[in-house]
Amino acid sequence: MTTPAYPPTLPNMARHLGARYGQREALVRGERRITFEGLERESALIARGLLARGVGKGSRVGLMMPNSPDWVVMLFAIMRVGAIAVPMSTLYQAPELRWVLNHADIHTLIIADRYLRHDYVERLEQALPGLATQTRDRLALAAAPFLRAVVVWNGCDRPWASVGPDAFVEAAQAHPELDESLLLAAEAGVTPADQGCIIYTSGSTAEPKGVLHLQGRLIRHSYQMATDYWPLGEGDRIASVRPFFWVAGLSATLFHSLHNGACLIYVDPDTPAEIRRLVDQKGVTGLTGVAGWVGTIAADAAFADGAYKILRIANDCAAVAVRQGERYVLRNPRLEAMIGAASLPVPAARIPKNFGMTETLGAHTALPAPQLIPEAKPGAAGRAVPGVRHLIVDRETLEPSPPGETGELLVAGYSLMDGLYKREREAVFTAEGFYRTGDLCTLDEEGYLSFVSRAGDMVKVHGANVAPLEVEGCLNAMPEIEESAVVGLPLGGGDSLLMAAVTRRGTAEISERTVIERLKQSLSSYKVPKRVVFMTADELPKTGSGKVKKAELVALLQPLLETAAAS
Repeated sequence: MTTPAYPPTLPNMARHLGARYGQREALVRGERRITFEGLERESALIARGLLARGVGKGSRVGLMMPNSPDWVVMLFAIMRVGAIAVPMSTLYQAPELRWVLNHADIHTLIIADRYLRHDYVERLEQALPGLATQTRDRLALAAAPFLRAVVVWNGCDRPWASVGPDAFVEAAQAHPELDESLLLAAEAGVTPADQGCIIYTSGSTAEPKGVLHLQGRLIRHSYQMATDYWPLGEGDRIASVRPFFWVAGLSATLFHSLHNGACLIYVDPDTPAEIRRLVDQKGVTGLTGVAGWVGTIAADAAFADGAYKILRIANDCAAVAVRQGERYVLRNPRLEAMIGAASLPVPAARIPKNFGMTETLGAHTALPAPQLIPEAKPGAAGRAVPGVRHLIVDRETLEPSPPGETGELLVAGYSLMDGLYKREREAVFTAEGFYRTGDLCTLDEEGYLSFVSRAGDMVKVHGANVAPLEVEGCLNAMPEIEESAVVGLPLGGGDSLLMAAVTRRGTAEISERTVIERLKQSLSSYKVPKRVVFMTADELPKTGSGKVKKAELVALLQPLLETAAAS
């Protein structure tokens, strides 16, 4: 197993990156950019400010900001003092925000003032009744009883808010005794076994799961994957739109890029034209994101002149090739020597799918790039990475299944979460330490894993899990709706399009547009169904006990897939 040369804690990682890569650019968004040395230095100052404001070992700090160098500075600062970072979705509506603040026991919340159409200051006041009358750093809220401070990035005129990053810089300056030597002493107390972050993801019930990861596991796994499996690295300038608050953006994009000394450029606005501009003007050499997004960019008119090609080289990575006379070469000479534009593209079924989940810090299967899936195993997800153990079992008996037979995937190993926040270990892991994924898979004699389906009815939408029960709860709360059923119609590649079937209550009238607009007030955008179909009670397929037959419902709604996907 490949491991870093330093004890795997964020303090050590920050200082190692600053020393190794120095003045190379690490992160860019618009005009805001930061070097590796600058990331270490700025996060150290903010870390001292956190200590001055009473945040330290074990404190839970919420981070609700769009991707930016400032987001990364804050994450580093939080984990450098041994606090637990809680990345929070910028899509959260007020009910979701209130739930996570309470469930995660957030002590300090760092939040953007606004982003796109979102006014987070107003949303936070909606989420926390009574907040508007509170004063900064003296909060007392029944909806979030452990919350003591809110720091709003870029300014806020509310009496309950401090202003970031000034609040941390001024706190550090006001306490000169909390100097570099004291920060070093605090960092020395941070160990690989310390809790590092809680990542929230939709669970099999209406309530999200708080997936708790240790510092050592986050850094070890992201380091091994970046070093041995990720093709992008030193010398690359990588365009990405993956949000850092989900594991694919945090571990499999941000940490991979940092470990490898690459520059990560956040695309804003997220358009093919903007990516072309970054290729032309900012020297972008690669992209990282889901395969569908990469394909959309590659096929767009912005690249129709043939000066460049976007060529997929791994499950979530593409390289920029530039035309030189009659041929193309990859813009990064290291990648051209390792892979070569002449060998691309390869059939999608030959690219390892790097199967993973939040509970395993992303991928737990892979093949080192540019290695491909054998022709006889198209669509396979690769093999378990070193340090990970797979087991396929019968769902009822938990007895191991023979090679090639479909069963539930159990996973254990070095990247597995420490647990689910506020859940006892016995309720999460088997006696042997395995986690039941709920994924139905096959594992052949050579160790190649292939995904078959989900055991439950969790739906994957744009790479994120959606719990239908959560959406159904919001639908059923509408006075005009008697009953609802939410399903995912498969689009291919493991992604789904969310749709809902509802029955009206009595003679109540409500339109599809009204239902969707109401859902947008309570749910993140990716959880809102693309279509809402009205049915009678007799039309909704059910079992004898009254449970909706979701497989039959999917078949009934399938003819609407084309129009829904286009909307």
